[in-house]
Amino acid sequence: MNPKFSPFNKHGPLEIYHRSLPHWRQAGATYFTTFRLADSIPRSVLETWNQERQAWLTANGVSETLPEPERAAAYLKIDSKRRRNFERSHARKLFTELDQCRGCCIFQHKQARSILAESMLFYHGQRYWAGDFVIMPNHVHWIIQPLKTHPLEKILQSIKRFTSTELSRQELHHESRLWQSESHDHIIRDREELQRIRQYIQDNPGKAKLQPRSYTRHTADWLD
Repeated sequence: MNPKFSPFNKHGPLEIYHRSLPHWRQAGATYFTTFRLADSIPRSVLETWNQERQAWLTANGVSETLPEPERAAAYLKIDSKRRRNFERSHARKLFTELDQCRGCCIFQHKQARSILAESMLFYHGQRYWAGDFVIMPNHVHWIIQPLKTHPLEKILQSIKRFTSTELSRQELHHESRLWQSESHDHIIRDREELQRIRQYIQDNPGKAKLQPRSYTRHTADWLD
């Protein structure tokens, strides 16, 4: 079965919630998500990013003290170009830092990558359409479209929980915490952006100065 691309609908219903990052949710949408190992980014770097993010949000009228519905509404009131530039800047910093390959980098090992890849494809066509992905040493980039009543965050939580348990069972992981709980995600806006993201996924091992053939990649044929 092939995934069916569904871009962001600017006229459709939209939900936003915040943790450290804003998360946009729209039924039927196709997402580009990145999830990472808990030790993949140094705490000092994360603290600096959080301070910068909170300062930017506060300066743009999005206070931490606002209730979630008001916080989401305030975020949407920010000029769309300014908001996108902010989001893209954060994504660039995140991806650049991840490509430094810090931390335990358990997915350097083929057996660990196989367990993760199989779990990502297990519910393809049932709970989600699994699009292109690459499993890097300490993070994953994935294009995914959740189906019906399966929220993206629940899908990722399930995969993280299963892989953490399985890697521990096979004595491939010994720390108490494998994954960072919060993931980065973005609703893909159009087919042009889809192609750019697919190319990024394809090129990521080489950009990180790794042997491209050594890292697990999955390529999908996207239907209209």
